[in-house]
Amino acid sequence: MSENQTSFLPNVLVNSLPKSGTHLLLQIILGIPGMEITPAWVIEDKELDMIKPGSVGPAHLVYSSERALLLKQKNLKVIFISRDLRDVVVSLVHFIMLNKWGNHPWTPYLTSLKTHDERLLTMIKGVSLSNEQYEEFGITEIPNIRQFAQDKLGWCKEQGICSISFEELVIDEESQQKAIMKIIDFLWDDLKLLRISKMELLQKIRGNIKPEGSGTFRKGKIGDWKIEFNEEHKKAFKEIAGDLLIQLGYEKDNDW
Repeated sequence: MSENQTSFLPNVLVNSLPKSGTHLLLQIILGIPGMEITPAWVIEDKELDMIKPGSVGPAHLVYSSERALLLKQKNLKVIFISRDLRDVVVSLVHFIMLNKWGNHPWTPYLTSLKTHDERLLTMIKGVSLSNEQYEEFGITEIPNIRQFAQDKLGWCKEQGICSISFEELVIDEESQQKAIMKIIDFLWDDLKLLRISKMELLQKIRGNIKPEGSGTFRKGKIGDWKIEFNEEHKKAFKEIAGDLLIQLGYEKDNDW
């Protein structure tokens, strides 16, 4: 792609609820010819300046109306991805226990629990640690799933950004194609300046999707919670975050 064409590339912020398909969405954006990832994740607002035309920055930024306004002022194209919170719980537990990079702060405490069921329940209900436990594990608490997710879910309703779900991207080929087209339409009003058709761009993007190429990839499946949750897990989840599942459209009521 020529320098003239790269000037028409967007500056993209991929924002996400952790364990919701951040790396899958990054592969989609990086499948656009000429796009590059920022040298680091965006952790603080000042780091948004890393995102230039032709680059994508990954983040797990908390929602606020002030931050939403800032992103608009910086003219960033924001794509937010979320997922069924029950599958987030399952994915989190496996991710923390794998501890691939050896530095997850919750790994020592979860490792101290005897069973996988206990770990799932802890991730649903959260836990506050005593001073003595702090000395042993180095953390004061693990938030419950509502606390973990709610401060980011405001992005789902924010006007002017593209909100997408993990499920849309993986449920089947037709859904994935529709979701990618939604992203393309969000990033550009007109592709003429890029000298590429929508279908050509779609194929390039899909060709860059390699789930196993992600450092955090485990299974990338929908509905693992149905296999891993027992009745106690379901009851606790309904009490703590059942309403969020309804708000997000994953359930019609708490009868699941």
